[in-house]
Amino acid sequence: MLHDITESNRASWNQIHNARPGEPASYFANGGSTLEPDEIAAAGSVQGRRVLHLACSCGDEALSWAQVGVEVTGVDISEVAIAMARSKSLAAGIPVDFRRADMMDLPASLTGFDLIYLSWGAICWVPDLTVFATVIADRLTPGGSVLISEHHPVWEVLTVQGPNHLTVTEDYFARSTPCARADNAKLPTGARDNPDAPSFTAYIWTPSDIITALLSAGLTLTAFHESPAPEMYAGLGPAAAHLPATYLIKATRNVSHETSQQVPK
Repeated sequence: MLHDITESNRASWNQIHNARPGEPASYFANGGSTLEPDEIAAAGSVQGRRVLHLACSCGDEALSWAQVGVEVTGVDISEVAIAMARSKSLAAGIPVDFRRADMMDLPASLTGFDLIYLSWGAICWVPDLTVFATVIADRLTPGGSVLISEHHPVWEVLTVQGPNHLTVTEDYFARSTPCARADNAKLPTGARDNPDAPSFTAYIWTPSDIITALLSAGLTLTAFHESPAPEMYAGLGPAAAHLPATYLIKATRNVSHETSQQVPK
C-alpha cells in the first residue's frame, strides 16, 4: 500500500520536475546557500560529518550543506529530480552523492549518518509516520540527529481571502487521510496554475504527531520551535505576523542508550 502511494507520487513528480530547477549551478559555485540560519544553528558543527538529505528535489540544500565541508548524500524519489541535481553538482564543482530512492524504503547501504535532513514540503509526502521514524532512527549513528524544517500545518489548512480574512480549507487533524490541496498556493511548484498537472497524494502531519513518532522510534527531542513568515500569508495584512508559518524539529539518537546495549552482561 505504501509503495503504491509513493510510486504514484514518483510518476507525478517526474512530470513536473523540469519546472522546478531551483538555483543555477553558478549560485553554488559562487558560494551561495539556500539553508536558513536557524537550520545551520540547530545542526551545530557538521564539518567532516555525513549528512543524508531526504526528498532533496533538484539538490539545492544538499549542495548548500556540501559547501560547509559535509559529506552529503541526497535522495529523491524522482529520477528526473536526481538527474537535475547531478547535473547541477557537476556544473558547480561541488561533489554530492545523489541517489534515486524512496525515503520510505531506503537501500540498506544508506546508513551511519550524523545528520538526516528534511525541508520545505518533504514530510507531507510521508504516508506513515511510524514507519518513517523507524527508518530514520535506524540510519543514524549514535549521537546523530534528524533535523526537519517545514511549513507549519496551520499554514497548510488556512487560505487567505483578504486583509484579516482567512478560511479553513483543510483538516488540521486529517493525519493519514490525504489532503485535498484545495488552495492553489499549497500545490508544488510546477503544479500551481497548471490545469494539466498530475495528481498527488499528500498528508498534513501536526508537529505533535511527528514528535511522538520520533520519540516512539527511540529518539530524544532536542529542539522544537515555531516561527512566523508573514510573506507566506500574502494579502492577510499585519495579522500575518501573528500566525505560525514554519517549524523546526531536531531529535537525536541516544549515545548512552546505544552504548548500554553493547555492554556484555
